[in-house]
Amino acid sequence: MIVIEKYNDSLHNPYWKFQLGPESYEIKDTPHRVETIKQALSNEADFQFFKARKFPERYIAKIHPYHDYIRNTALEMKEDEEFYPDLFPGEGAHLPKRVDSPLWGGIWCTDAVTPIKKKTYDVARASAESALTGAEMLHKGDADLVYALCRPSGHHAGPRVFGGYCYFNNAATAAEYLLPHGTVAIVDTDYHHGNGTQEFFQEVKSVFTSSIHCDPSNEYPYFWGYSEETGKGQGVGSNHNEPLPKGTGLPEYLEAVRRITTHIKEFNPSWLILSAGFDTHVDDPIGGFNLQTEDFFTIGKEFGALNLPILICQEGGYNLEVLGACVKNFLSGLKEAR
Repeated sequence: MIVIEKYNDSLHNPYWKFQLGPESYEIKDTPHRVETIKQALSNEADFQFFKARKFPERYIAKIHPYHDYIRNTALEMKEDEEFYPDLFPGEGAHLPKRVDSPLWGGIWCTDAVTPIKKKTYDVARASAESALTGAEMLHKGDADLVYALCRPSGHHAGPRVFGGYCYFNNAATAAEYLLPHGTVAIVDTDYHHGNGTQEFFQEVKSVFTSSIHCDPSNEYPYFWGYSEETGKGQGVGSNHNEPLPKGTGLPEYLEAVRRITTHIKEFNPSWLILSAGFDTHVDDPIGGFNLQTEDFFTIGKEFGALNLPILICQEGGYNLEVLGACVKNFLSGLKEAR
């Protein structure tokens, strides 16, 4: 299996977030996540590493209206500075047509857990380019199973705002690259709902989006991810959510996976993109499901059995003791089922 790795991951390493009191200030999304995964996969002959290639800026900028804001704000930062939006305008706010100052960040960001540093733009762009490299390989027929080791994650970044540790939506960027050539199905398996991905495509009938996640009535992102969200306009019926209760284990999780794979078979896409999060593990510090390390092999087999060209984009997963093994098991399951 091909693994696409970035060229500058360690340059983005924010320390603080503002959420839920002092004990949760430290951000869990660190470069150590990537190193843990690479170490687990490097020991296996089945995984062949390639560096992500650079793509023109327009591939990312055309679908992210805040692209220039992130780039320009990062340029203004000093080496050790972290910028956090501190005011989020509600309905009725006067929004200027042009926003250049970092101080207007609340227009583009949903929260105070997604800071911008000097190298944030470069690293977020490289993360999207990892997904684009994988999508290009699928489109050209150079591979039919590609894992993009994306960081930062992307699934909370949408067509209006970014947030939730996410700056650019890697899966959506890859899907936009592939769409002129066929249809795309996207499945998000992160513990948290992929609200940004859903919003990107909720009115697009040529993309089937789905997400298996913890019930948002008591888990982030709270305002998206309910079962009644099935798409809008021409896209009605092209979105499917599987909100599950905290404590969900493998049997219930597999039932949700099989409901989604049934929909995918009916949709019959040209390509499948998996936004793969591993914060569903029982010991993840910001999760709440009861999946075990070995369960990810079984879950991977379910998606591999669809026998589609697949791009996997890395999303969450924050327990460094098990993350590498979870990713390896998932990818091995995908590969074995094909």
